[in-house]
Amino acid sequence: MPKITYNHGTIHYEEKGVGEPLIFIHGVGLDHALWEQQVNSLSEHYRVIAYDMIGHGESSHPPGPYSLSQFVEQLTALVDSLNLEKINLVGFSMGGMVAQAFALANPTKMKTLTIMNAVANRTKIQRQAVLTRVEEVGRSGPQSTIEPAIERWFTSDYLRDKADVVNQTRTRLQSNDPAAYLAAYTLFATADQEIWDKLDQITVPTLVITGENDVGSTPEMAQQIHQRIFGSELLIVPEYRHMLPVERPDIVNEAIHSFIERTVLVGEGR
Repeated sequence: MPKITYNHGTIHYEEKGVGEPLIFIHGVGLDHALWEQQVNSLSEHYRVIAYDMIGHGESSHPPGPYSLSQFVEQLTALVDSLNLEKINLVGFSMGGMVAQAFALANPTKMKTLTIMNAVANRTKIQRQAVLTRVEEVGRSGPQSTIEPAIERWFTSDYLRDKADVVNQTRTRLQSNDPAAYLAAYTLFATADQEIWDKLDQITVPTLVITGENDVGSTPEMAQQIHQRIFGSELLIVPEYRHMLPVERPDIVNEAIHSFIERTVLVGEGR
């Protein structure tokens, strides 16, 4: 995979296909490999780019604490280095926060925004739950939260029938640098507050997706994001939990492709 060097380190990314630029941002503790099934399928239609966020994978792991602006700056460096004028952007979980922040900071660089399994406006109980997990990571390291995360993220059928794929996610989580993971997870636990009051300023065509049974990125949160972003579209996938890109790539890929076709390709007369 190629790397880009910018002011604050290096960015590790994967690229496949030609056409409309389509960039994917993974969630906390994961890396670009989350999007394997999206890269392989959607590269038939787009120039697909998936990268490792700060503190993840093979990108730079600067010392914490981390700020949302650092992640926006990283993505801006990626877009500028690849000479992309306007992009279609998909952010998953924490990546959804980064995608929202990027859309707010760089509206002229955007064609579409897809916010997938993201958090918003956590209740006091929800915020306390994630802050408790942050405290556990601080005391015991990332390993302590891996199995509970796996249980939250995947459906019971998938855990039973696709243990090999689930184990790939487990292995990725186990490989995280403890300090970088804690810094990123701390940001994930609090950054929704930073952008919640600004969501109504997002003007780019937006698609909001989550799973019906996602306990961390709930349908209620998706509905609130949808209501805050004027003209956005909402998709709640019945029965599924957090890892929609892995468990139901067919639904995710079709939703993204049809959304871009409706809002960009048709609008430009293609």
